[in-house]
Amino acid sequence: MPGTDIRSHGAIDRKRRAGGVAAPPPTSSFRENEMTKKTTAGFIGLGDQGAPIARRIVDAGFPLTIWARREASTVAFSDTPAKVATTPAALAAECDIIGICVVNDGDVREVTIDSGLLGAMRPGSVLAIHSTLLPETVVDIDAAARERGVHVLDAPVSGGHNGAKTGTMTVMVGGTDEALDLARPVFDSFARLVAHLGPVGSGQLIKLLNNNLAYANVVASIDALDLAEQLGMDRQVAIEVMKLSSGASGGLGIVADPRTFRKISGPGSNLPKDVHHLGEVAEAKGLGDSPLLAMSRSAQAKIADFAGRLGQS
Repeated sequence: MPGTDIRSHGAIDRKRRAGGVAAPPPTSSFRENEMTKKTTAGFIGLGDQGAPIARRIVDAGFPLTIWARREASTVAFSDTPAKVATTPAALAAECDIIGICVVNDGDVREVTIDSGLLGAMRPGSVLAIHSTLLPETVVDIDAAARERGVHVLDAPVSGGHNGAKTGTMTVMVGGTDEALDLARPVFDSFARLVAHLGPVGSGQLIKLLNNNLAYANVVASIDALDLAEQLGMDRQVAIEVMKLSSGASGGLGIVADPRTFRKISGPGSNLPKDVHHLGEVAEAKGLGDSPLLAMSRSAQAKIADFAGRLGQS
């Protein structure tokens, strides 16, 4: 399903939002090719979300090159036409649009800058960062990319493993109109909503808010289920009723889905990073604490306790 472009008119309106990079955007060198399925795609970060996203891209007919630290991560693509690059730099030399879906800020810097990937990208190509990061991280990478004439799109995703498999992801984009026009055909292969929020960094701001709202909803959902049991109700019945009623939320969906809940409660959870990053952004802007941050900060202990009671700790 084609993605939908949303233009914001509030705090991140381009005409009013401070910050960003003042230099003009790079110019594409492959205009005749960029809007067709001949566009060559690359993808790094073949994890729980990244692997099904990459699979959607190659299944949509885009020539795809992948790279991973572990050979086992690429085996799942052996039944596709996807090529496996020997290094990130070798991948960069092949591709018009490159998606990055690794875990954290350090990983993104390592795979884009330290590995030589950015240095090997062609002028006019697009680097789409799907990880959830501090906005300043993608702004810094964008500044380095512009020196090479490369576009950067700050493009974190939401929808989890299931959304990636079904092609119903949300992509929250910060960057130029030109860069998004180049990347949109690839994004549309795995997303049902492509929301253009403003300049580079804007996508990370909304993603951090979204994730922390989800964590706050998880806390509220656990409290509601605990109260349901204390009132003599069956927890699973309460979940099924609320999932189809006005109490439904993404947080309740996380609690109700064993796979997703194990991911958020396990040692590889992104929760501490996401809570820390939003707190850092709020502090840098002099906003102080908020009820949302207070709830999301309590989520880790609440989730760990609930996981223990479920026997998942």
